[in-house]
Amino acid sequence: MPGRALADPKIRRAYIATKLVVFGVAAVLTWPLAEAIGPQAWWGLAIFGVVLIALGAAVLGMPARTGRVADDRAQADDAPGSEPEQVVELPVEDFIDLHNFEPRDIPGVVDEYLQAAHERGYREVRLIHGRGIGVQRERVRSVLAKHPLVAEFSDAPPDRGGWGATIVRLKNGS
Repeated sequence: MPGRALADPKIRRAYIATKLVVFGVAAVLTWPLAEAIGPQAWWGLAIFGVVLIALGAAVLGMPARTGRVADDRAQADDAPGSEPEQVVELPVEDFIDLHNFEPRDIPGVVDEYLQAAHERGYREVRLIHGRGIGVQRERVRSVLAKHPLVAEFSDAPPDRGGWGATIVRLKNGS
């Protein structure tokens, strides 16, 4: 079964029970029609049940990116007794593609990346934030403007991402 929502045994049981009830009600309501039509109607009803379950699983399996569900999930993650998120170590290169991170995490990711790049001796790095409408670019640049390790920054040259990436020159020394 796809998605994080169905990984929870309580949600999975409630989901299955709901689908069985819906399928049962549909079967009872269509019984007279199925008797009149014959065995083909039962096949149609069975297919309807399978499609209903598949669509429900697909909807429950979709990650919530915006709206109330995402806010509730974020609050639940901060609740006492909740498991902390796993920390993933990424190799530090002379660039980082920020498309893989949630927008709310970008300032922290940029800060940690700049510190790690500086520790590894990089003097110039490239932050790939994408072109879009410029929201991510401004978020990245607001961090860079205040960061103590940043000497200067500018748009990348066209062959390195243009205005979809920012070149950052880091300060020398510690």
